[in-house]
Amino acid sequence: MKLTKYTHACVRLEKDGKVLLVDPGSFTEDAAFEGVDAILVTHEHQDHLDVDRVKGIDAPIWTNAGVASQLGELGERVQIVADGSVFEAAGFAVRAYGKDHAIILPEMGVPCENVGFLIEDAVYHPGDSFTQPDRKVHTNLVPISGPWFALPPAVEYARAVDAVQTIGIHDALLSPIGQGMMQRFINAEDRPYQQLNPGTTVEVN
Repeated sequence: MKLTKYTHACVRLEKDGKVLLVDPGSFTEDAAFEGVDAILVTHEHQDHLDVDRVKGIDAPIWTNAGVASQLGELGERVQIVADGSVFEAAGFAVRAYGKDHAIILPEMGVPCENVGFLIEDAVYHPGDSFTQPDRKVHTNLVPISGPWFALPPAVEYARAVDAVQTIGIHDALLSPIGQGMMQRFINAEDRPYQQLNPGTTVEVN
């Protein structure tokens, strides 16, 4: 399986000639949308969901109820999933985890629903949360910036998830200096950390 990181929180996975796109938001490059067979969306914020471009792609979408309400006109193209759901999207086996977006400010409460996705029991995308999968993964995608982000829970999450490697995502707000700082905090001998430039592809074995 190939994983290509795009700007901020979007990743594209390719396997057996099929393409699965996760969290194509407003920062996502057009190239990410080419030849997409299915889409996963963790939550409704525009940096994870570009509504107009997603509507323009003839591909099925798996997401939570909050996002589905924004895509109602797409009818059966949209499938609602929740914590514990197990399904197949364009030949990719997927498990859903969690239900809440991380808190931004206490007075705001939970801003919206959020569901993480474990794809092929190999790549885990938590969306805007630090919800952990219940099994070992090959590649753990770790959010490293954002208005809800805090360093201690991010490092705790990276340490707790049993992964072969970690890759930083949700990084559009960081300068190169900030990205280097996150690598210093998250990198570990037993789960090496990678910060990928947009458009970079890696193999997931």
